[in-house]
Amino acid sequence: MAKLAVYLATLALILFLANASITSVTVESEENRDSCEQQIRKQAHLKHCQKYMEEEWGGEGSDNIAGGYIDSCCQQLEKMDTQCRCQGLRHATMQQMQQMQEQMGSKQMREIMQKVTKKIMSECEMEPGRYDTPSRSLI
Repeated sequence: MAKLAVYLATLALILFLANASITSVTVESEENRDSCEQQIRKQAHLKHCQKYMEEEWGGEGSDNIAGGYIDSCCQQLEKMDTQCRCQGLRHATMQQMQQMQEQMGSKQMREIMQKVTKKIMSECEMEPGRYDTPSRSLI
């Protein structure tokens, strides 16, 4: 009987610890997401990145203008925590895709934005494997 009580107590402790770690991960994940959203807002929704995207896909303006935007975009990204940069870039991409939606098809738009996003990541020296370009259709 004593062995059974020890066994049940051990099992209860294991279940308690497993539940506590799951709760901890969920809370940290939600806090991190909220923190990233605050950082995105603080960096004006990465407007310089959006302007760079607009200049790149539209072919409007000169390389000097787009070059100025990429520098400002990288500065905005650098001011964010490393773990929030991809989320911020994803946010900027989604914002720009919504604006582009009326002017071109969703497939063409995604291809262009993937190309421009990769260029931003290269220019800003971000790790390419850590970012997924939004691919869902906005139409």
